[in-house]
Amino acid sequence: MNLQQLEHLLALAETGSFSRASEKVHLTQPALSRSIQMLEQELGMPLIDRIGKRNELTPFGAMVLARARRISSEAQELRRAAALLSDGQAGQLRLGLGAAPGALFSAPLLIHMLRDYPRVGLELHGGGPEQQLAALRARAIDALLVTYRALSPSEDLRIEVLPTLRSGFVCRRGHPLAQRLREAGALAFAELARFPLISTRVSDDVARRLVERYGSEASPQRWLQVSSEEIGVLVEAVRNTDAIFLGVLAVTRALRDGGELVELAVAPQAGLDAQFAFVTLEGRTEAPALQIVRGFCMALARRESAAEQG
Repeated sequence: MNLQQLEHLLALAETGSFSRASEKVHLTQPALSRSIQMLEQELGMPLIDRIGKRNELTPFGAMVLARARRISSEAQELRRAAALLSDGQAGQLRLGLGAAPGALFSAPLLIHMLRDYPRVGLELHGGGPEQQLAALRARAIDALLVTYRALSPSEDLRIEVLPTLRSGFVCRRGHPLAQRLREAGALAFAELARFPLISTRVSDDVARRLVERYGSEASPQRWLQVSSEEIGVLVEAVRNTDAIFLGVLAVTRALRDGGELVELAVAPQAGLDAQFAFVTLEGRTEAPALQIVRGFCMALARRESAAEQG
């Protein structure tokens, strides 16, 4: 038995046809048939029921197929590990980013990698948490940077939580509430609710905290005017309208430092925060570049957390 024979079985199971499988593995059909027959002879049991023009796995064949898939996956990982080790810090890296992490990390990360590691090809992928987790498990991407609360613990995931970041409300400098804030020092949630409030998808945890602090009128179902995973679009809307943004404050820090946007203090304080997580597959060989990206994201989160706390 060898790996090539198992690959031939995988191709036959995927295509359901000796002719299509032979095309996929670049063999003649008789050569593929001989390979499957040799595997059956070595294992001592039939793997394929040949029913007319149809080919179906026997129960034993289904069991062998499941193990063949695992063996093939491990072999691919061995090849990948060898290529990564021989290639040093070059190669291709694919990182999935949630909405808020994308707004905070993508530009600084691209600048860092282009400036210090120009030989590393970096692909940034968006999408919802479920879609990105599926891509990670399918090995279509190498790691995720997503909201921690969007994850469920799983044995096949390595989840590293980044430092906590504050969340809050932000408006433009000339907003009526900016003047009201200067006079009162803090606002009631009811005052904010008189204006359009916009955000990314509000988690159940954040919704619960808002209702606990400010009552039923703070339920997102009542006040959420616009929801989008494109935080840049939300921030631009806040800069040009009386809308108020609720989200991770770090994504607006440059505009707040420049005086274009203002954080709105609300009494009592909402105590909202956000945590992001760096997620990889357990047992998967990591490219050296992935360690560089993880370290950069961890350091950036620490700096932003310290800046917001300060």
